[in-house]
Parts: sequence; C-alpha cells; structure tokens
Amino acid sequence: MKYLVLIVLLFSFTSNAAHCVYVDGTGTLKTSATPIETCNDLVLLSKTEYDSISVETIILTLKELFEFSAEDFAMFNAICLIGFISGHALGRVNRLLGKT
Repeated sequence: MKYLVLIVLLFSFTSNAAHCVYVDGTGTLKTSATPIETCNDLVLLSKTEYDSISVETIILTLKELFEFSAEDFAMFNAICLIGFISGHALGRVNRLLGKT
C-alpha cells in the first residue's frame, strides 16, 4: 500500500525538485523539512530526475565508487609484499634464536 501511494504521488507531483518524505503512523506520506543530502527516509523524485536515471548513469556511478586505479593497486601490492618479506624475515630470526 505504501508503494502504491508513493507511485501515485510520484506521477501526480508537479514540482521540479526532489523531496524527503516519511511514512507517518497512519501510513500516509508526509514531506519532511530535512534536506535531500541528509535524508534518512524516502526520497520522492521529480519526473525529470526519474527520467534522467538510466543504466549507463548507474554503471558510471558504480565504477566511480568501486573502481580503483593502478596506483591504488600498486600501493596495496607493495604493502602486501613488504608485510610478507618482513614477516618471513622475522620468522627466520625467531627460528634461529629458538635453536640457540
């Protein structure tokens, strides 16, 4: 029922800006004075904002969030290599000192 109300409001809403909305105790949607950037509830999009969402923009956003560069990989690889070499050397020293 909440989603049906949300869809009806989405298509009947004539504003050009997104709004932060919440579901009150009776199950109806109410607009909140909270800015969109800090909204923890539902976000009601305008038709133009909804139409601008496409698969390409979602893929681009996911790539920007989760893709890492060659420099990041090189730094991670160097940290792992340094950790392995120093751990191996420390283990050898520990083994030599244990035999004496």
